[in-house]
Amino acid sequence: MTSATTSDRVLLNDEQLVDFIINGYTIVETDLGDEFNRGVFDQLEALPENPGDGILEAIPALNDVYSHPKVAGTLASILGSDYYMYQHRHCHRNMPGTPSQMWHLDGGAGTTERSPDHVQAVLAMYYPQDVESNMGPTALIPGTHLFPSSTDRMASYGNFKNQVIATVNAGSVLIVHYDVWHAGTANSSDNVRYMIKFLFNRASESTKPSWDYDPAAAAAQAPRLQLGKGAPVTRALAGLEKNRRIAMWNNLAGDVDFPDEYWDQWKGPWPGH
Repeated sequence: MTSATTSDRVLLNDEQLVDFIINGYTIVETDLGDEFNRGVFDQLEALPENPGDGILEAIPALNDVYSHPKVAGTLASILGSDYYMYQHRHCHRNMPGTPSQMWHLDGGAGTTERSPDHVQAVLAMYYPQDVESNMGPTALIPGTHLFPSSTDRMASYGNFKNQVIATVNAGSVLIVHYDVWHAGTANSSDNVRYMIKFLFNRASESTKPSWDYDPAAAAAQAPRLQLGKGAPVTRALAGLEKNRRIAMWNNLAGDVDFPDEYWDQWKGPWPGH
């Protein structure tokens, strides 16, 4: 397997796309198999040094990861069918005893010029081995892609309520909106943890849905898109979060606007009654 044509791609459905809009990430489990993943792991172990952007040339089998129908379909669903692989990629080698990273955005906080309701780029992180909770899994804060101007002071904080620790099976690819705050956690195990990070970009603005769109299924997702719980936000930001989710859908769907009805989430009995 060296490529995935448009017809081969396994696209996201409406519910899965709404999950991505709300949380800013999705985990794709491939069927590459133990032999393939072990082969990549062994080649990584044999590298004399980190090849940096040259990791794809050092281990050409990685092409099969990012052309896998599920991975290619997820990328096409989020970035459009004409998405492309950016020239920067990196192999992260998390050795036993490696401390945790600080929370960060790869481009640096506040450096994005795009609107927070657009999806211009995603990180795609491949793990060639099972990642347990003590092996330095990637941590991320869902929903932070909707507020990319978050202060740099987040980098100095520790744990966050509702943070996600990505313990994954070998062969999994964690696809993350470029503006989601994330960090590598400490590896307190006796095992090395590899993660191969690639960056994929949008090539053109959407004119129609690039996922497995169904109007009835999409309409059924309206309450989740507007009221679904992602990372906790203050009441003052709840309206902005909802509006940015809807705007993100509309930007991804092109000329298929999401049905935007007013949902009064504060109506009902007073708290405590």
